[in-house]
Amino acid sequence: MPKLIKKLALAAVPIVIYFAMFIYFEPYDYFGLKNNEYSGDSAVYRAREFIKNPSDVIIMGDSKLAHFDMDIVEDLVGEEVGQLSFGGAALNESMDLLEYALEVNPDVHTIYFGVSFYTLNESYYKDRMSQIETIASNPFAYMLSFNYNIEMLSQIRWWLLGVEDVASTHHEDWTEADYYYEDGTERPYRRNLMEYAQLIYGVCENYVLDTADVERYVEIAKMCQEKGIKLYTVMPPIDLSLREIVVEGLDIAPHIHTFIDRVSPYSEVLNYEYPEEQLFGEDMFYDGFHMDTYSGLPVFTQMLFDR
Repeated sequence: MPKLIKKLALAAVPIVIYFAMFIYFEPYDYFGLKNNEYSGDSAVYRAREFIKNPSDVIIMGDSKLAHFDMDIVEDLVGEEVGQLSFGGAALNESMDLLEYALEVNPDVHTIYFGVSFYTLNESYYKDRMSQIETIASNPFAYMLSFNYNIEMLSQIRWWLLGVEDVASTHHEDWTEADYYYEDGTERPYRRNLMEYAQLIYGVCENYVLDTADVERYVEIAKMCQEKGIKLYTVMPPIDLSLREIVVEGLDIAPHIHTFIDRVSPYSEVLNYEYPEEQLFGEDMFYDGFHMDTYSGLPVFTQMLFDR
């Protein structure tokens, strides 16, 4: 029997070493051992942080609302704010996550919920929330996840190569070539904005408003109204290039107005996406959807949360 125990212990050593490496190199500080250095927008990380420290004010949405300086946000709001936005979030996923957040903390009293014409497109549908909820609450599910093990191994690779893991920011110093063609003619929009608008145009070319998700969101808004929860429906800013090339070029504006008309009786709609006048200049955007970290996002942060 003692020999068997020794053999089992020896067999377990590689497994223990592997999981120790996983805990050290996993990229999202799931176990909170890295002094909160992680600052990305992983859905699992943010859901887990909310489980550990549920706040009464929360932000929902995709990457357009995922990169605020939360110290500034909390100073403006006057209390702790839970950041539950994550990159690539579909509208249905944000609604799923909101329902989950309200189960975790029934005392939530204020919600900033991001919606855009892009996430209102019927073709933009994802279904990851059941996995996210499971992994956020179950460390073993996280450690045994194939995808997160691949990401952990990638982190080891970067470490071996001496590549510093720096959180990306939506900022770049643009040059004259970004604003002018080679012959000196001024571009209608900055080069990367034009390229981004053409990309989004292709994705939205057969645009259909997701009426089922709209009606589901209306029901959520009604529920918030009945429970006394303040729900801000936030339509984040887009650059003029997206507005003119995509929204107006594909006649998406009527769908935006349809959504606003359905929701506004039950939620305050903060329409920065398609207001009567463009609120932010080209230099305040990194691309058509994301604001520049230094010149645009701080202005939008103040505008949105200083209520």
